[in-house]
Amino acid sequence: MTSALDQALLTRTAAQARENIPISAPPTTTVPVIEAIATGSPSLVLDQSVAAEWMAGQFTDQQQQDRIRRIFRKTMIDTRRFAVDPLDARIHAPRGAAATIQDRMRLFYRHAVPLAVDVARRALDRVDPADVGLLVFATSTGVIAPGVDVAVVEDLGLPRSVARLVVNFMGCAAAMNGIRAASDFVRANPHKKAMVLCIELNSVHAVPVEDVNDAVIGSLFGDGCGAVVIGANRGGERTEAGTIVIRDQFTHLFEATADGIAVAVNHDGITCELSENVPRYIYNGVAPVVGDVLRRNGLRQSDIDVWAIHPGGPKILLESARSLGLPPEASSTSWKVLGEYGNMSSVSLIFVLERIAAQTGADKPISAGIAFSFAPGVTIEGFVFDLVRR
Repeated sequence: MTSALDQALLTRTAAQARENIPISAPPTTTVPVIEAIATGSPSLVLDQSVAAEWMAGQFTDQQQQDRIRRIFRKTMIDTRRFAVDPLDARIHAPRGAAATIQDRMRLFYRHAVPLAVDVARRALDRVDPADVGLLVFATSTGVIAPGVDVAVVEDLGLPRSVARLVVNFMGCAAAMNGIRAASDFVRANPHKKAMVLCIELNSVHAVPVEDVNDAVIGSLFGDGCGAVVIGANRGGERTEAGTIVIRDQFTHLFEATADGIAVAVNHDGITCELSENVPRYIYNGVAPVVGDVLRRNGLRQSDIDVWAIHPGGPKILLESARSLGLPPEASSTSWKVLGEYGNMSSVSLIFVLERIAAQTGADKPISAGIAFSFAPGVTIEGFVFDLVRR
């Protein structure tokens, strides 16, 4: 049975044929590809052991101090990078008064712009700025407009007609969210490029330590910036080694997990709260979602060579792997990024993808992979990809 839309199309096609009007060919299948990745971080490097001793010193009870030191050791983090020193009390009370959310946003903007412009410029090194049709800017640590996205457009000379999409408060999955939007854009506009730019400056929201939850947050998060440039491969085009071809994307909101990850704006800053239930939510939720996406792509889990899992902390990596029946070392690149940088929220997975893309020259010309991260909700978001190795 022909639908009204199908009938309308058939009628129009017949009319065009009678009047000798050229009928446009169906669009060529386009596949989004990550063509370039760039990352960067602030210059201040803080050793985790130093941070642990400082944090423990905020408590007077010896048992609490010992507990804090254990929490820091369990993070498997060696160093983190920061825009401002989170151990400096002056960040809590600029001008001698308690910091306000406005103080934090001004601090964010001042430090975010130069870092974001530098990373974006390097990502666009081989791209004509005029070809950029979409800029996705993602952060959960800065809410200001006109913001960093406008500064990037101005400083890099991007077209004033460039579409801008700002993604706030999608947490650690914001890069995946942005890549999904950018992929849809290049499918619809294959002659254009899209850039996803993420920056997180968690250090500008450091607060005086009042309880163990503050210590947990203070043990995990670091600062960083990452950008990916996405273009469209229209079939038959040569793909360079190091290119990540996005085969499929997925997102799934786990049921009854709203308490898991919460981001909020308070009078004195932006806060993130992590429930003790997050590891259980991840263990229960990851395997069913990944299994569904594999089946719809005609893949088995054994076909996946590369696992890019958000390095949000040891429990996130361990429970993700345990859910999938994988050994912890299956996501070895994620563990390395966690150790060197801590949890940079939305930025972390871009660091992981950059290192994976550099793994070229292997015997196998193409490796299949899956990347995913987690957002408030709790939501898993990611994509299936092919890594061109040679």
